[in-house]
Amino acid sequence: MPAAQSKMDALVTFTSVVANFATVGALLYMIQQMNKPARGDDFASAVRQSRSQSRLEPAANLGEDVMVKKGKDKPEVIVRASSPGAKDVIIRDSPEAVEAMKKVFTRLCSSSRELLSVDDVLKVHNLLGEPVDEKESSDMLKFFGAKDAKELVVTFDMFIRWWSALHDSTADPQGYYSQERYRQRFKVLQSRLKDPNTARITTYAEGDPTSRRYRVHFTQDGCHLSPWHDVPLKNSDGSFNFICEIPKWTRKKFEIATGEDLNPIKQDVKNGVLREYKWGDMLFNYGCFPQTWEDPKVISEETGCPGDNDPIDVIELGTRQRPTGSITRVKIIGLIAMIDADETDWKVLTIALDDDRAPNIQDLSDLDAHMPGVTAALTHWLRYYKTAEGKDENKFGCGGKPQGAAFATRIVEETHEAWKKLLADRKSEGSLRRVGSSTIATV
Repeated sequence: MPAAQSKMDALVTFTSVVANFATVGALLYMIQQMNKPARGDDFASAVRQSRSQSRLEPAANLGEDVMVKKGKDKPEVIVRASSPGAKDVIIRDSPEAVEAMKKVFTRLCSSSRELLSVDDVLKVHNLLGEPVDEKESSDMLKFFGAKDAKELVVTFDMFIRWWSALHDSTADPQGYYSQERYRQRFKVLQSRLKDPNTARITTYAEGDPTSRRYRVHFTQDGCHLSPWHDVPLKNSDGSFNFICEIPKWTRKKFEIATGEDLNPIKQDVKNGVLREYKWGDMLFNYGCFPQTWEDPKVISEETGCPGDNDPIDVIELGTRQRPTGSITRVKIIGLIAMIDADETDWKVLTIALDDDRAPNIQDLSDLDAHMPGVTAALTHWLRYYKTAEGKDENKFGCGGKPQGAAFATRIVEETHEAWKKLLADRKSEGSLRRVGSSTIATV
């Protein structure tokens, strides 16, 4: 009995302890509920916290109706409603991206009133590679309240609203149009419009792209141009104009036809066959600088070989693929002294000014720092690409070492002077012709 009594006492004690714990827990829960704010207070508190973490600031260079919301998250640009019943437009991009849009808009304005026509907006779409169909053109007239496509009625605020409505994120589940990388295309277009004269140069293709008759022609204000002679080498800001012949990730060997009038771009032909690189696709955008010439009568001290009778070749190392015939503002960062079939064949290394890495790359040393191994990969590609056709490896001058920006710029300037002499010689021979703004000279 004593043992049974002892067990009973222990059980009672344990039960009492558990009950006490339960009571304490219930009291704590009641206290917590009493201190918890009501649902409305909770929402108001969250709003106050959100406001304390973000703030609205005027957007520099974007007008008084544009604000930037800054906080712990990514900044947003807010275009305030300018008419009754309209809603604010929220753009989830950096102010810099929207400012690029603003600069494109301003450069297309033909008057100080900062107004565009529907035709101007259509031009923006075409330049960005987004041609608009007839229905969208009709919708655009209604959206802007324009009587016709020539009427100047489109403000920047209206342009932003049109663009945001056309690229509605609710119809974009992958978030492509709502991401800043998409609007960065305006940065590329802004760069193209930097120089008004160059910005007016356009191209059109003629013939079947798979045939020997295919050509890419250059025009400006309705007049044909020579990309070799009429596109300026340099811009007012000191940058150089790169003409892309072969886009990166492709292998068709397009080149400026130096032996044809107005020098359109064509695919090279050998033994009656259109040429392609057998080694593989280009790792870079490839083309030339206009108004340059590698004189075949001049022996280079650095290579011991004469020039190859062509405009100087250019490699553009940016991240974007550039179309055939496109003109891109670039900076010079280096040069590779290639020797092809005992001819000097300079390869100027450049990067587009609108590339994200361009601000950090000024010279060859910066290139190796930000793109490790790229110069070695370029030299390897240039050395061996012809071996796929059963030919020997290419050789290199300057001890086989790529050279920096200063050396490269000097070589480019020398080829520019050689080009000037070429035109002077053609003029004295009577073989140089000018038709309007077009220059006709061949080699």
